[in-house]
Formats: sequence, C-alpha cells, structure tokens
Amino acid sequence: MNTLTFSASAAPASASPVPAVPAHAPFRIAAGAVLALRHGRGLRVEVMEGRLWITAAGDTQDHFVGPGGRHALGQAHAVVIENVGSGTALLRLVPGT
Repeated sequence: MNTLTFSASAAPASASPVPAVPAHAPFRIAAGAVLALRHGRGLRVEVMEGRLWITAAGDTQDHFVGPGGRHALGQAHAVVIENVGSGTALLRLVPGT
C-alpha cells in the first residue's frame, strides 16, 4: 500500500525543495494508494476520475465518492482517503462545505 501524507507544517530547512503547485490543483493517486490528511478541517474533496473511500475522525460513516462527486470534510482534522478504484484517481482538495 502506498501512503501519501499532507500536513500544513513546513518542511525542514535540510529538505529538498518541492516544486510549487497551484492552490487547488488537481492531483492523481494510484489505485490502492492512501492519502492521509492531518488537517482536513474546512476542506472539500472533489473527485474528477476514479472512486475514493473517505473516512474521517469523528464521522460515524465512511463515504464512497465517484467521478463528479464531492464530499465536505467538515470539522474533521484526521482524514484518510483511499483510491478503491482499479485505475488512477484524479481529485482536488478545495476550501468549502
């Protein structure tokens, strides 16, 4: 399983420079890959391609979101998003509900 973690904390000075990505730019995650958000509060997941499984701390339900679907993360801080489709998923994380 591949895991990609996003955090609002800054990278240490010794870290390699990361190319700038435009805010709210779509990005891809491979089939079976997991995206862990430490600070999902106030974000919305928009799915352009693929099928995602979204689970968040404090939410009593898991959510499956497909192409064209959206899911607001609300007040959740810790969020896990997994690509449960057979191909690469394309998604955006944007502010909003």
